[in-house]
Formats: sequence, C-alpha cells, structure tokens
Amino acid sequence: MNIGEMQRMLSQKAEREPNHQFGDLYNLLCDKNWLRLAHDYVAQNAGSKTAGCDGINMVEFDADLEGNLDRLRQSLKLDTFEACPARRVYIPKKDGKMRPLGIPTIRDRIVQEAIRMTLEPIFEADFSQYSFGFRPNRCTMDAIKCITWSVQEHKKYLWIIEGDISAYFDTINHQKLLKLLGRRIKDAKLLSIIRKFLKSGVMERKLFKDTVLGTPQGGIISPLLANVYLHELDKYMEKYTALPTKEKSARREHGSANFVHVRYADDFVVLCNGTKEQTYTMKDELQQFLSHSLRLNLSMEKTKVTHLNDGFDFLGFKVIREMGAKGMTTKVIISDKSMRKHLDTIQIATSPDTHEDSVTIKIKALNRIIVGWCRYFQYTSRPRKQLGRLEYLTYWRLTHWLGRKYKLMMPQVIRRFQLEGNLGEHGVFLTRHTNYGAQHYKKRFLKPNPYTTQERLTREELPETPPWMGTEERPGWNDIRLAALKRDHYTCFVCKKVFPEDELQVDHIRPYRRFKRPVDANDLRNLWTMCIECHKKKTEFDRQMESRMR
Repeated sequence: MNIGEMQRMLSQKAEREPNHQFGDLYNLLCDKNWLRLAHDYVAQNAGSKTAGCDGINMVEFDADLEGNLDRLRQSLKLDTFEACPARRVYIPKKDGKMRPLGIPTIRDRIVQEAIRMTLEPIFEADFSQYSFGFRPNRCTMDAIKCITWSVQEHKKYLWIIEGDISAYFDTINHQKLLKLLGRRIKDAKLLSIIRKFLKSGVMERKLFKDTVLGTPQGGIISPLLANVYLHELDKYMEKYTALPTKEKSARREHGSANFVHVRYADDFVVLCNGTKEQTYTMKDELQQFLSHSLRLNLSMEKTKVTHLNDGFDFLGFKVIREMGAKGMTTKVIISDKSMRKHLDTIQIATSPDTHEDSVTIKIKALNRIIVGWCRYFQYTSRPRKQLGRLEYLTYWRLTHWLGRKYKLMMPQVIRRFQLEGNLGEHGVFLTRHTNYGAQHYKKRFLKPNPYTTQERLTREELPETPPWMGTEERPGWNDIRLAALKRDHYTCFVCKKVFPEDELQVDHIRPYRRFKRPVDANDLRNLWTMCIECHKKKTEFDRQMESRMR
C-alpha cells in the first residue's frame, strides 16, 4: 500500500465532501505496512526510550520487532486489542505547579500513531486556518505572525481577550468528543478503539485510576483529539471572523466590533477593534459557549481583557504596541515569565547539589538548554538586549558553580576555565545567548493542506520539558574519563595504538564491584585506556575467569 497516496485521497475526499462520513478505516490499522510506518514514527520520538506501565521500552520491543508487530496486528484484526492504562508522571509547569503526563505502552503508542495517520488527513481538511497548535507544518511563530499581521495600525484591533481554559486536557467530555468524531467517522470499530484509549485509565504509583473525563497529555492522539474538540470554538468564532470585508466595514460604521480569533491548542486570543465594553461582552459570550456547548470553563484568573498598549503574553512571547521610529507599532519581545523560567532552569542545573556532575557534561547540558530556548525566541523584535542579560547571568552562575565544585576563588576560576572570554574545558565551551540574533520570520502563516498539496510534513520541535540537566549514571565519570585519556595520550594500553577520543574506552583495572566504596574504583591509578576491540577481548576474558572461579 502507498500510505502517502492513501492519506492524500482521504484528505481530498474530505475537502470535496465536507459532510461525508468515512467508513472502513479500521482496516488501515490492520495493514502491515501502515503499522510498520507507525512503529517507525514512534521509534523516532525521544520518548521511545521511556517505558509504559508494562515496563517495556522500544529497545526491548524491537528485540522481536516482526513478532511483536504481527501479534499486535492479529489482535487488531480479531478485535481483541485492549488498551493498557497510561503510566502517570508529573512534569513542572511555568507557574511551579506540576502537570500530569500519561505515558502509554509502546504497543499502545504504535496503535495511536496508526490512528493519527488515519484521522489527521481527514480533519486537516476541516480545521481552521487560524488554529496552529500540534498540526503538521504549523508552529508557534505562525500564530504570532498571524497576530502581528492582524494588529497593524490601520486595522485598530487594540483590545485583546487572553483566553485560558481551565484544565482543558483533563476535562474533555468523552461522549461529546466521540459525537464530534462521529460527524466524520462512521467506522464503529475505529470509534470503539478510540473509546478504549479514552477509558483506559492511568497507573499512578501502582494504583489504578479510572478516566471519566479528559485525554491524557502524553498520548500520541491526544493533541489531534483536542483539536477536534476545540474546532467547535473555531467554527463558532467564524460567524464573526469569516465575514466579507464589506460586511466588516458596515459593522464598524454602525458601531459594532469585528474580531480576530487565533488559537494554539487550548490557548487562544481574540482581538477586537471595538470598545472595551464590546470586548467584555465577547468574553462573556465565549464563556457561555464553552460552558454550554463544550462543557469547558474559562479560567477567570487567567482570562483577561487587555489593551494592546499594555501588552499581553501568548506562547511565551509578549506582544505590545509601542512608539517606534516611524510612529506607533506592535512589537514581539520575550515575556518576563519566559525569562524568569529560563533563569530558573539554569539555576536548577547549576545548584549546589550538582557539584559531582562532570564539567564538560554540565556545559553540554547548559548549551542544550540555551540553544533550544534561543532558537524558539530568535524571531523577536529586539532579542539582543534581553539575551545579553541572560548571557551575563548564566556566565556567572556557571562561574560560581565551578568555584564551589573546585573550592576556587572567582579569579582562579576565570584563569583556569576561561578562554577568549568564555568558560569551558576540554574543547567544550558555554554557548552564548547572543549568538542567536534577531531574525525575520518570512514564512506565511496561512498554510495549505499538506496532505493534498503533497508538501513535506514537518512538526514543531518545542524546547525540552523538563530539560536534561547534565546528570550522569556515575556522577563525575566524564571528567575522570577525559583525565585518564589525556594522561595516556589517547593510546590503547594493550595494542599501543593512538585512537580518536570516541574510539577509546576507559576501563577499571580492578573491577568496580570489588570496591566497598564505588568512588575508590574511579581513582586514576585504577584506570587504563583501551580501544574498543581490546576492551571487548578483555571483558570476555574477565567473564571466562569469573565463571571458572564459580
């Protein structure tokens, strides 16, 4: 089966026939090639190394890949497939609270990916052009560019509703969601398996909890299902936003307001070119619609009406109207909350209880945090001033971390670790925030359906949450390893040949497990450098000797 062609045909039919209900989709999930591609997509995700509640990760699943995929396909064909509960973990939110994350099993992830591959081409034909979150070929900067295009001075969209839905992913009504899916999907088997995932529950600390509402954040199909649900909000707003230009002009002449609606997943803003009172009226109208039609609640604490001159935060950015060189203009800068959150992450990574971490590994972790964060915000109006402040604070956070680690004064740290104004060791240096200067986002925010135009499908890569902090299985091992390699001049102790760093391994002369205190095993006097081949032979010899001793 040509999967790309099948997806194109599904999407084309959905575009041609907006009221068509698709049947006989379940057979796609049972197709060998369809499941195999779903597996390949799941295996590419960084989370593939993480196991679900059955304890099986992708490496273990792939040990018998063909057998596991065949058994999965047979369970789908015979309609005996049952979804497992998602393993619940918690990750920190921007406000310091913890967000629940549901991690499905590998087999469930593959089936969910196969479902997404089936449903997404159909619903992409329906979704609004002003919905940007978790959709192919769309990203946060498309949403921001849509806002800045809408608030040009001559359009007078000066009042903003900052929409925030309370616990959105946890309060989606299953019955309502399945009804919305049923408008396009009449395949009972496919709807049944989606219902199984919705009702599969979660495992938290070996305790099972039923799921009556919501879709677990972390599930592969959850973002798509969330967009299907909130597409109703997009359609409701179209009675204001999709009006012809003449009708919008007539509304303004009669004192009525016009609106622009921009949504990214469950975060949305509504722009109004009318009065403050008209904006509050729309806010109340939205609250009524969400409550009565979708059984959702606006967070009254976070949903605010703001003037563009005061600025508003959206997706980590701050959009604000200010005086520029040519008069009043709207700018996009990094929000104060995003700045504080980034500094908090740097502070956690360089906290006093991390001094055992290796210097090079710590710097690599900081660079990973800095690069991901700066790439996300590099399209702002004046990033250099804000990034310069972050660069300064990060430099001194790392300087103090090095000082505490080695019990050195600041001048000593700078003399030992600074080269050409930057901190580093063994060729690994701290990345500067200001390396990522301002860039202009040139892509258009109104995108064609990627399934019917045969465009290459891309998905937005957001900064890691939570990020890797530079932890090691054996804290400090990388520093010790580099010291041993340098002492031995990158030469294998056995074959006496010189090798590149990545082709050498540092081994314990006296085995690690024979020490009462593991830290004693890592003394440089107990370490020697070996090439990969010699290390394999030595490991095999050690195993043979141990088996004889038993």
